[in-house]
Amino acid sequence: MSTIPSTLNEGTVPYTVVGGSRGPSSLPGSSQVPVSLVLLDRGPRLFRAETLRDFDRLGFDSIICVTSGGGAFDVEALCQRFPRLRFILLAGEVDAGTKVNLAIRESQATWVFVLWNDMGLSTAGLSGRFFERLAEQDLLCLAPFLSTGSGTLLPTAAAPALQGPSLKILPLQASRDGAKSLYPFDYAGIYSRERFILSGGYDGRLSNPYWQRLDFGFRAWLWGEEIRLAQSLRVAYEDEAPAEDSTVGPDYRWFWLKNLAPTFRGDSALLSRRRLPGYFLSRKGGRLGAFAEFRAARRWVELNRYRFRSDAASLADLWEDEAP
Repeated sequence: MSTIPSTLNEGTVPYTVVGGSRGPSSLPGSSQVPVSLVLLDRGPRLFRAETLRDFDRLGFDSIICVTSGGGAFDVEALCQRFPRLRFILLAGEVDAGTKVNLAIRESQATWVFVLWNDMGLSTAGLSGRFFERLAEQDLLCLAPFLSTGSGTLLPTAAAPALQGPSLKILPLQASRDGAKSLYPFDYAGIYSRERFILSGGYDGRLSNPYWQRLDFGFRAWLWGEEIRLAQSLRVAYEDEAPAEDSTVGPDYRWFWLKNLAPTFRGDSALLSRRRLPGYFLSRKGGRLGAFAEFRAARRWVELNRYRFRSDAASLADLWEDEAP
């Protein structure tokens, strides 16, 4: 079915919430800025008690673990041991973006810090001033500087660049605090819950994590939101970072229709019918399917036309004026 979710409340999956009483926050300087921690699971580690203990000691407003592997460990025992711990138990496997959507919707905090269970957080930068600045900056997402287990800093500042008629996404290594990024690398970052919900969150129709993150971030910037990196926010993988698969496929087509094809004129955006012939030629498969996809994307752009603040070409032009 060719539909595009408009909000993160659409297309939800069955899940159960176990445990979890809030609060009060005891993060340094965070009493006025409640912060929840979300942990996503992958690999064989699941959620180890010692890891949860370390995060619990940091005093987050709540800790929300999202998993479809609840049978592999004692969820109720962990929740009794850590009163601020909650589990979102999924009925089946879902994409990472949908997990983030569910967790942020379940959180009651002003800010939600999303990490994976194979990441370690340096607490050196989590000072009172850090959380004061977080509240002042009014960003959609503040992303961390990420490094491998061996300490190598990763190029996590994604930037758009026009090369003729084509748009390229350049992975850059940020060199300063506040550097812009098109999207939060590996979903990691501190999200404004309110702004995330208003943005529609991650599109669960896109199963490829790279295009899902790029769709979220590109849409955010086109709608006037900002995603920036914090030099004092340091996160390291226990081993190596997962590779990004930017293979062009069906997910790219949806990304193109929603983010690259619309043009901005005056105070709104439009997906012009003149884009349709080119889309027919570039899409392999039946024309009926291509037309249905284009029509769904056009309805989505029409619905959100006044939320756009620029188009892809303008965004890339302005981006070049600021170094990472």
